[in-house]
Amino acid sequence: MRWSLLPIVIVALVLAIYGSRQGATPSSGPTTRPEASAAPVGEPSSVNAIELSLSLYVVHQQPQAGGTGSPPQERFSSIRTEDELTLLAQSIQEIWKNAGIVFEPVTVRTIEVPSDVVVSLRELDCQPFLQLAGQEFDIPDTAQINGFYLADLGPVNGFTPRSTNVFFVTDEPSVHDERVSSHEIGHILGLDHASQDQNRLMFSGTNGMDLTTQEIETARSAALSLGGRSTTESSVEEPTSGVVQVHNQGGSMEGHTPRGFAGSGIGLFVGDNLNPGFPDGDGVQVFLTFDLSSDLLEPSQVFLTSEALQVDGTPFEDLGPLLIEPVRYETFGPHLFDLDAVGVTTECLRPSEHTISCDVTGSTVEAMNNQQASIQFRLYFERPGDSDQSQDLAKFFRSDSNTNEAGLFTLEFQP
Repeated sequence: MRWSLLPIVIVALVLAIYGSRQGATPSSGPTTRPEASAAPVGEPSSVNAIELSLSLYVVHQQPQAGGTGSPPQERFSSIRTEDELTLLAQSIQEIWKNAGIVFEPVTVRTIEVPSDVVVSLRELDCQPFLQLAGQEFDIPDTAQINGFYLADLGPVNGFTPRSTNVFFVTDEPSVHDERVSSHEIGHILGLDHASQDQNRLMFSGTNGMDLTTQEIETARSAALSLGGRSTTESSVEEPTSGVVQVHNQGGSMEGHTPRGFAGSGIGLFVGDNLNPGFPDGDGVQVFLTFDLSSDLLEPSQVFLTSEALQVDGTPFEDLGPLLIEPVRYETFGPHLFDLDAVGVTTECLRPSEHTISCDVTGSTVEAMNNQQASIQFRLYFERPGDSDQSQDLAKFFRSDSNTNEAGLFTLEFQP
């Protein structure tokens, strides 16, 4: 269940999600535990996995201050154990791996929360919890997604405050435990309630666990927005020709920024996107990261290539050559919009409709000689835009241009 409330800014707990979401009204699950849905969860996704960190917390109420004459304290502490939450996390993994989303690392902790705050949560009022976290009580080891388990949440199995990365689950839900947590995580990942098919994970109050193709795409996009890291089994491939290939990292270290002011997004597209918030003639540029920590022999040539190019309009004709230059940054974000290059700018070629090739030999060899763990590039057209009110974009993606993932670009090390 997603609970709609006014946006609250909470340090270390609330993340600004790139894009908008729709709220939902609280609803309770069935009063008796139904049989598990016979519908299969589905085959595991074959796409690159996206890793998100996950922290789960057993919530205890803080001991009440006062002497022996104080009135007895009503008990609202969870009866769960950390070992139980560790097993629960494994079951959550089994559900979400079908969307290619993996929770790593997983942290389990027990926290103490003031009694009045716990009582507020029981009444579905999470504002005291969100406002006082980090002030009147500590939440150690917060993650990209954070789940809190309480003795009782009144009429609901669980709920997720809108535009946060936190969810709350009762000790004794009326449906399968792992399904409740996975459903709430779905809300954090941008999914709304399903209204027709009870076999769906996002149908309220059932044991359904299925995800549609569209829900998987939405969840993966939101996972990347949360800072998830797109992974492959290995970022380095060695074809039989002796050419060594290193794929871009994807995830939170890559994305696009405007050319003329601070801003950022996760899609990998370059050119004039006609964003109504941009000054006339401004455009976007892309930032990429490649791992150099593997043992690589010094190459004769290095090319940055992609076979995932899709074009809107005529950017290669209207915006001048596609350029690439080495840059250095610790974190990706809006501040990179005017980042200085740290090497020579070179022109990329477009050998075919869907491919580009850029000679980055000099900057890559220099980074290797300097024993850098990674190398980063900015990709942009010579002119940000042409003010003709037509979109001119070079986009690099497989299924959704508003996401990024590992393997869309490759560094090819020629022996």
